[in-house]
Amino acid sequence: MQRREIARFHTVVHTRVATPGYRDRRIFVLYVLDDAGKPAALMPLVEYVLEHGRRRSLAWQREVTRSTGLFIDFLRAHADALRAEKHRPQILAAFAEALVTGTIDPEGGDQSELFWTPKNLGRATAILNSLTVFADWLVDRYQATALNPWRTASPGEQIAYWRRFEKYRPHSLLMHTQGVERATANAERMRAVGVARKAISADLAPVKYFPRDRIWDLLESGFAVAANRALPSMYERMNIRDAMITVLMHGGGLRESEPFHLYVTDVAVDPHNPKCALVRLFHPEQGIAPADFIDPLAKNLVLADREQYLRVKWQMEPRNLAPGRFHAGWKDLHLTDERLKYALVHWFPSYWGEVFLVLFKLYITKVRSRHSHHPFLFVSQKDGVAGDPYTVASFRQAHAKAVLRIGLPVGKEFGTTPHGHRHTYGQLLTEAKLDPLVIQRCLHHKARESQQVYTEPTPAAITKALNEAAQRLEDHRVKTMFGQGDGI
Repeated sequence: MQRREIARFHTVVHTRVATPGYRDRRIFVLYVLDDAGKPAALMPLVEYVLEHGRRRSLAWQREVTRSTGLFIDFLRAHADALRAEKHRPQILAAFAEALVTGTIDPEGGDQSELFWTPKNLGRATAILNSLTVFADWLVDRYQATALNPWRTASPGEQIAYWRRFEKYRPHSLLMHTQGVERATANAERMRAVGVARKAISADLAPVKYFPRDRIWDLLESGFAVAANRALPSMYERMNIRDAMITVLMHGGGLRESEPFHLYVTDVAVDPHNPKCALVRLFHPEQGIAPADFIDPLAKNLVLADREQYLRVKWQMEPRNLAPGRFHAGWKDLHLTDERLKYALVHWFPSYWGEVFLVLFKLYITKVRSRHSHHPFLFVSQKDGVAGDPYTVASFRQAHAKAVLRIGLPVGKEFGTTPHGHRHTYGQLLTEAKLDPLVIQRCLHHKARESQQVYTEPTPAAITKALNEAAQRLEDHRVKTMFGQGDGI
């Protein structure tokens, strides 16, 4: 397992920044250490994050600050060797090479004392791209010298660009802006520095799915409370909360982090099926707030988004913006209702909606405290933090223990991590031969290509299909030999 790089000459801190017009603005700030070890904020990067960070995720802020910090470490570690280098692209190219190859020699030493392990192509490219875009902003804002300027693309690079253009243009949300004239201009230029490694296109390992024949074992035995096995009540015998989150992923196709954005009010009885739960997953910032929100100034009920609701009523921030243990990621998923900003959970098979409603009623009436100081559905029950919003890390640990409890190994390669449930959901939709657009909507993907990893046939399915095809050919050969027909 690759470790994270140890920061030698910098540190990244999520902290409040005093900015006119913004209340309690918290961002990631890069502090550079001087020779005496005294930290100083890199102010141009602070300006850059303040300007763009509100429209971007917390992960984006962290990525650009860490990428810049790594580059500063590289410059400081090789200051003597790079002092005479006047061409910035060559310096950046050396940095890109160090990302891919690492800085540790075959004997385990490292003269730079960075001790970077090699990165894969995607990670190195992401770091280089973050740094390049920030450097471009410096050119525009402060007329700085370009770190990674454009150059004329070679014929081969232009051909590769046009292949990518034709592949992705039909699925681009901004397709109407991608005119041939603009594309021609883009095709004729390339960045001076890129990650010079050939990507591997072959599948190194098939996607793994949680074994669907073990899901009931996981819910009933894996999440069982050992000390309470003899008790008559279901809510005492099993961990209802973790079972509910698992059902949302396995039967509703949610990502691991998405259930942690749900409020208590986001679950209702389906008016078309009173035995089934209706679950709406709202955008954590822009989603419409619950109807009980009272404006403290106007003293009346108002329509507000969830960011305002959390800040004013609960003195909290959306979990996708919260750093630390309460953070829960959020992807830009396709919303069912663009006005109210929510995505509907689609149960498949439909009985999972009935299972979830039974668990929800028990959880609300018997488990979750009515006195929690927040609106989130899932709460911690651990001593010392009881009543706090439940964390993704805590669920991940609980899920791993439940998997081990029923005799399965834990790991992505076995399909037994939480995300394996979403893969099972997508694969089951595919096996049911549903229309690809229906599958896309169930998985809340904006682009159809995003669902390919969830719907690709497994090696076992491919082998079965080949065997069936071979049998059909053999049957046809036998029938033809004895004059029994010509169709396959």
